[in-house]
Amino acid sequence: MNRFTSSVPIYDFAILGAGVAGLSAARILSPSLKGVIIDSEEQAGGLAWQLGCKATDRCLYCGVCHGIQLRRDLGNFSSYPFDFILGQQLSSMFKENGNYHLLFKSGRSIITHSILIATGIQPFDARQVPQYGYGTFSHIYTGIEIERNLNSEGVKAFNAYQKIAFIQCIGSRNFKEKRGYCSRVCCRYALRIAEDLAFQYPHLQIDMYYMDLQLLGGKKELLAEISEKRVRLIRHMPYRVESPNGKPILLFEDNQKVNRVEYDAVILSVGMTPNPGTKQVADILRVNIDDDGFIKDYGDGITSQENIFVCGAASGAKDIETAISDGKRVAQRILSVHQYLQQVIP
Repeated sequence: MNRFTSSVPIYDFAILGAGVAGLSAARILSPSLKGVIIDSEEQAGGLAWQLGCKATDRCLYCGVCHGIQLRRDLGNFSSYPFDFILGQQLSSMFKENGNYHLLFKSGRSIITHSILIATGIQPFDARQVPQYGYGTFSHIYTGIEIERNLNSEGVKAFNAYQKIAFIQCIGSRNFKEKRGYCSRVCCRYALRIAEDLAFQYPHLQIDMYYMDLQLLGGKKELLAEISEKRVRLIRHMPYRVESPNGKPILLFEDNQKVNRVEYDAVILSVGMTPNPGTKQVADILRVNIDDDGFIKDYGDGITSQENIFVCGAASGAKDIETAISDGKRVAQRILSVHQYLQQVIP
């Protein structure tokens, strides 16, 4: 006997994650199918809607505008025929008669034929690498902090600085900590932040410490131009930051000699890690994850479970534009599956 009463909502699809990938997928699916978007947060939009445009006197193609346009298109969501369940955590799942029954910690439940995992990513917590002094010393920021404040008064302190440094690959490219992957966004956002800060405060000297610059994706020429004209590239990774006099000092080795360079401020370009909800969802839905902790995508968003798909940064670190495109692509795949089933099952 079915464990649920007839009052339980039944959907064609349920999207787990209300970030830009999940919202973009819902826009493709909702005209044809009945769906719901579920998120443990109280607000939709995810990380992308927390970031600011980095344009100067020209567009830097950071992708934030795609998230802004999506927010404008969706308005207050009232005009879109999909439901929202926000502030709810998934607790369990079972499958019956080809449908997935999802239960929440609040006691709420739904039934859905297909599930799309779009749980996204989160910035690496720089406090996990205490050698760089984040949260201990003043004038040490993360790139995400700067991004959130570029279009506000939050970076006015930089007007008083003369010399700042970026340190790349904080929290990624670290095989010892099982974060050996490249986050694919850090170099690009750091260069765009550098361009924006240089535009606002032309007197700034900007140094960038790096392993190797990953100018992935579109607009490589623009990023290469920024790296040549706006920053001084230093191919060394500082192993510690000290601050004996209130200013951060970077320590790195060069030709078996320890170098100590003082700055007014340091920006840690933190990598991206799987959202904690990704592992929880993977365990509940019993889908495979890869070695880096992301949902394993077997192609076209297909996971190890039938009619459970993945899109956006839930399957690996992606920038905003790529996450949106991926959400749309996988949504088209889900539509094709439903259309096929309608043809073969009267």
